[in-house]
Amino acid sequence: MRALVEVQGRLTPVASKSQIVYTFVAEPGFDGLSIRFSYSPKLLEDRSRALELIQQAAPRYMEDPQLGHYLQRWEQALPLQNLLTLSLDDPSGFRGAAHRHSPEQEHRIGVAESTPGFLPGPVSAGLWRITISVHAVVTDVCEYELQVSGWTREDGHGHS
Repeated sequence: MRALVEVQGRLTPVASKSQIVYTFVAEPGFDGLSIRFSYSPKLLEDRSRALELIQQAAPRYMEDPQLGHYLQRWEQALPLQNLLTLSLDDPSGFRGAAHRHSPEQEHRIGVAESTPGFLPGPVSAGLWRITISVHAVVTDVCEYELQVSGWTREDGHGHS
């Protein structure tokens, strides 16, 4: 296995609705890629901060009388959550996405099979791009880790 990307980052709410792109070069000979991605915290535990965020956001999406009814039942929107998702492009274009809510993810991209959301096929040599879509950061800080590794069958990764 060969590390292609190993990064850590720290996000604040201002990063919401943005993307972070990492590029890497896949050399000839890889049979697959492994991706590990995690972020934390997942949930905003501070109820008073959650109420503030809901009161700020709700008027953008609704008007009275729906707005008034919604704000009376604001606790039904809890827990507010950070949401970061992944997408992957190979040298030819889109290779897949993992738009999952889980804050801990592992994905495999291989010739014969791949994690759902990613297209199986050869790992083309060249410039790849992995994108973290920062949908929402509702906590003061959200930290993430991303690792992408290339592997070969000789590494013991089986038939993929």
